[in-house]
Amino acid sequence: MSRDTIKLVDALRTTQVRISLLVRQLQDGTATTDEQRQVAAKLDELLDLLQSHAADVDAGIVLTPHDLLLAERHSS
Repeated sequence: MSRDTIKLVDALRTTQVRISLLVRQLQDGTATTDEQRQVAAKLDELLDLLQSHAADVDAGIVLTPHDLLLAERHSS
């Protein structure tokens, strides 16, 4: 994976944990409005990162594992 893809995967995993925790807090009534806003802000950041990554992949700036495999085959 490229460095940018690793960064995106890490952000997705971190956000997944935050969402899971917020779901639990909402279910048991312990979620504060501040915690909800913090998760919303992280989701906004993640959305921007995901859109940017997709655009970079479309533009060929970030290579997918498939692209890397093809590049290796052509260099052999």
